[in-house]
Amino acid sequence: MSTRNADEVAADGTIDLREFLATIARRKWLVLGVAMVVTALTALYSYSRTPIYTSKADVLVRPILTNPLESYQPERINLQTEIRIATSAAVANVALGLLESPGTLEALMSNVSVTAPEDAQILEISYSAFDAREAQLRAQAFADAYLGFKADQAIASIAGRTSALQTEIDKLDEEISGLNARIADDEYGTADRTDLVEERSAVESTRLALRNQLATVSTLSSDPGQVIQPARFPSSPSRPKHRLDLLLGALIGLITGMGLAYARERRQERSESTAWLEQILDAPVLGMIPRLPPGRRHSRRPVTVDEPKSRAAEAVRTLRTNLLAVGGRPPIKTLLVTSAWPGEGKTTVATNLSAAIAQLGRDVLLISADLRSPHVHSFFGLGNEQGLGQVLTGEVTLEDALRGSTVPHLRFLPSGPVAEIAEPVELLQSDKMLDVIARCAENDLVIIDGSPILAVADSLVIATMVDAVLFVASARNERRATIAQSRYLLRQVHANVVGGVLNRVDGWNRGRGGYGAPDSLRGMLSRISVSEPSRNGHSSVTPSELEEERSGLGDPQLPPVSAPR
Repeated sequence: MSTRNADEVAADGTIDLREFLATIARRKWLVLGVAMVVTALTALYSYSRTPIYTSKADVLVRPILTNPLESYQPERINLQTEIRIATSAAVANVALGLLESPGTLEALMSNVSVTAPEDAQILEISYSAFDAREAQLRAQAFADAYLGFKADQAIASIAGRTSALQTEIDKLDEEISGLNARIADDEYGTADRTDLVEERSAVESTRLALRNQLATVSTLSSDPGQVIQPARFPSSPSRPKHRLDLLLGALIGLITGMGLAYARERRQERSESTAWLEQILDAPVLGMIPRLPPGRRHSRRPVTVDEPKSRAAEAVRTLRTNLLAVGGRPPIKTLLVTSAWPGEGKTTVATNLSAAIAQLGRDVLLISADLRSPHVHSFFGLGNEQGLGQVLTGEVTLEDALRGSTVPHLRFLPSGPVAEIAEPVELLQSDKMLDVIARCAENDLVIIDGSPILAVADSLVIATMVDAVLFVASARNERRATIAQSRYLLRQVHANVVGGVLNRVDGWNRGRGGYGAPDSLRGMLSRISVSEPSRNGHSSVTPSELEEERSGLGDPQLPPVSAPR
């Protein structure tokens, strides 16, 4: 698995294109295999579908009920309205009458579609069916039915208006006949005769106007348009489109394959490999801690005490061994345990590591210096009424704040209540904190559980006061960019990062029945020799000395644990 220099890690967590392409190249067979499987499934689905044929007829739409003699024809066609008419049940009923085997009205309407090209008074009437001939006949039937329906509408409208006008004219003819009879009975020159003549003239004018309207109505157009492209016999199915389906299947398969390849690579990097963490931290990975079951994550007893033969306990002991092995002389007396963000498991690692070293007979003092969200006291099932915060403010003495634990040789200093602490970083950066660390260093080892580096500046302050820093990264949550940023901040304060811990690793020691160390850490003891100087120039401890340390028979003084910078 290829790794990059830590300085090349993207600070914002974005995907590097070269790294992505390299990942795809490394897992090309996975990508090709997924692409082939998806393409084969797509082909199977495409060729198993029943072919559907579509035939289309083009209809030119003309405005009806307009005077063809007028030089200016106003726009009276709304194509959206015409589409609704063409797909209506009324037109489908007309189409049913034109077909020899019409089927049901619902089936006929469900397979027809009408579209209108932009800037053209044309309707494209399409019909889809399993049989090509049926598709052609039904598309043509709908085109003819639409024109027939529109023509019948126009003729019915003209006939209705003509009948109404003719009825009015007939009434006026009768009225005029009555007036003529009355005029004939009156003598010339009388006032009544004159009034009757004027009334007849008015009625005749009205009749003339109605006759002109009747003449105009008779000239109105009832032609709704014509079929300009009859429905053709479809020579090939419109669906499925095998080439398009195969192309899309291959594309989806490639994308899926690349996504799986990248996800698998990232998961392997996060869960199994320690090389990337070593390269970014520029320090060795001293331990890989398996993901604990839900019931063990908040246990009040260290795992090396509660379940000494478990995989987790063996992992903690491996971390202890490697931590003691990579150091030089003089030995590290104060060690800060921190992480990039909350939830990485730094407190769990600090607590279990403290207990494991105390089991060697060393006097270990664990300090809960996370004055934002402390949890050390909960691991021992004790209260948090007073602690480091109150020692730094002068409310209690250090001796009164120290607490014992169920593990021999292990004491701890809780954080104390943190709600009333306005700005923890100011307390931690005080001379009082230096004095507390110095007094606690009278023990063989002081392990400090600090706050996450990227969340607050507390641990960066403490890192300047201790001999070394142990960085915890979760294999399930951590990203390279956050570790790189944390390492950069630690370098800025000249912190000595002694090593890293990969926490919550899935599948750790799987298949070995809990025997032995992980592959990435196995053989670390054999790589350390007396003749070969360590990276910081100090001589290393021999494997025999480490075996004595693991059995508790070694030098009662804590072995050197400093690491190269």
